[in-house]
Amino acid sequence: MSPAPSRSRIDAQRRWRVETPERELVHALRHTLNAIEMRDELRDSLAELLALRRLREPEEVQRFLDPRDRTLHPPELLPDAPGLIARLRAAGEAGEPILVVGDFDADGLTGAAIMIRALRAIGAIAEGYIPHRDSDGHGIPEGALQAAAEDGVELILAVDCGTGDRERVAEALDAGILVGIIDHHAVPDDPAKAAWLVNPNRPDATYPFPHLAGSGLAFKVAQGILADHEDRRTLLGELSVLAMIGGVADMVPIADEFRVIVRSALKVLNGAGRIPVGVQALLASAGAERPHRVEVVGFALAPRINAAGRIGDARPALDLLTTDDPEEAAQIAAQLESLNQERRDISRDALEAARRALGADGSTPPDHTRARIEPTLVAVSGHWPPGVLGLVAGRLADEFGRPALVACVDDNESDSSLVRCSIRAPHGFSVAAALGRVSARLIRHGGHDGAGGCTLRRTEWDALLKDLAEAFASQGAGQEPVFSVDLEPSVGRRSPQALATLVDHLAPTGVGNPDPLFLFRGISLTGVRLVGDGRHARLSLEIDGGRTEAIAFGRADAAGHEGGSVDLVARVAQRTYRGSERVELHVVDLQTSEASG
Repeated sequence: MSPAPSRSRIDAQRRWRVETPERELVHALRHTLNAIEMRDELRDSLAELLALRRLREPEEVQRFLDPRDRTLHPPELLPDAPGLIARLRAAGEAGEPILVVGDFDADGLTGAAIMIRALRAIGAIAEGYIPHRDSDGHGIPEGALQAAAEDGVELILAVDCGTGDRERVAEALDAGILVGIIDHHAVPDDPAKAAWLVNPNRPDATYPFPHLAGSGLAFKVAQGILADHEDRRTLLGELSVLAMIGGVADMVPIADEFRVIVRSALKVLNGAGRIPVGVQALLASAGAERPHRVEVVGFALAPRINAAGRIGDARPALDLLTTDDPEEAAQIAAQLESLNQERRDISRDALEAARRALGADGSTPPDHTRARIEPTLVAVSGHWPPGVLGLVAGRLADEFGRPALVACVDDNESDSSLVRCSIRAPHGFSVAAALGRVSARLIRHGGHDGAGGCTLRRTEWDALLKDLAEAFASQGAGQEPVFSVDLEPSVGRRSPQALATLVDHLAPTGVGNPDPLFLFRGISLTGVRLVGDGRHARLSLEIDGGRTEAIAFGRADAAGHEGGSVDLVARVAQRTYRGSERVELHVVDLQTSEASG
């Protein structure tokens, strides 16, 4: 016998807004889709979803939907790329040693690995140097220059860093070492005087797709230096996997040529090419099963690559991505698996502490000395490892629907102590631009649209938060958090399996082309089971006569409402478990059905 429904209501966490596409555009897209093979009942819904993505021209639509599209822009269009490519090709012919300096996150590590693997393929002696998060921070570390000098290296290649490292690049030049920079971070008025600065954000750049991350730009340079390599296609397929991991982890829009790179990478992961040995080891360690989709980066690959640098030395991750020895790869992957579990525990504790300080746990009053919630900014500080700040900030930005700053402070908290911050922001904000407006209060800063970081003195904390909130407000912040719903399927067309087929036409999805959110009204809630220490709810639903499983993260309030009716906003997720493919809903918000109210 089913329990009686609870008399209390489940309340939505945000307002829901069903988007309305341009009707004339939808009509035009329906006409375009008539030439594309698909199920007839999906055409109208797909036309609406494409219209919401502002796809207009028939050629643009066909390229978006064509999984065979291989259009990549010539790498020579990037500023300074022709000169750097020529210099690297010469280094390969001469068997010259090159030191590749990366960053300690997934983008920097995969970008460095791309260059090392490509340079080794053309005959150069390429080795890597990764800074330590705590002792070196971001940028080209002093130790890299020392290592280059000791080994007689005359060329340093900085990937995903270096644009603003004026002093370090000048020191290298004084020592007779040339520096090439491959970077995507904001370009200051007075950038480093490197021999080559390959950065699409330069004011003189005209590259057609300026949004590639450091790993994507490294892939472009590799594309140039491998232009006449006999194994070029296989090598670029292999390197596309690394570029996908770095770009997706760094929130690059899955559009234009990055969409092509991601498609290529997924084909390789699913058996159509040679997978880097280290990536194979990570997939095995995570228990990830084919068919692999973009989500495999977020739940299996990027967290494990990032884990080492977040709580220690990132060097093992680079060794993993550059080895061709399966035994060595398995050993390092096991080490990263252990570190990732430790990182998860630390991140969970830090997030819970941050939410308590903000008063967002539902039982603790806010700690106004450490935290504040403004219409344009969420900010909280604590004694947390710097490596988890970005993870916590990302979760808070998702939860509050606005930019989030998370800081770690020295234990003594004196006026002279330093505060290190990570910032994450929803789509539509630029962290780099906001930090640029408040740079006078900062010791150093860097970032791009979705993410960034900075260091400041504790005496600047209050003023920084005020100025930063104003900077984000000038970008259009302060609006009520809203879940923007793509489509409300009609009754009889709400089967998750049918919707999964619809979503497949939009794949690969991600930043810039997110999985669509669907609105379901009047759904029977037949079962609720709390999981994850009681914080999340696994739901059993009945939709149009069929049984569907769903997960609602952070919605323990659904318990006790079995037998009732709910409205929910959800995305369709496809997973493979023990060889069996399954489709379920990932609920982003729910409420007691309006019809029940």
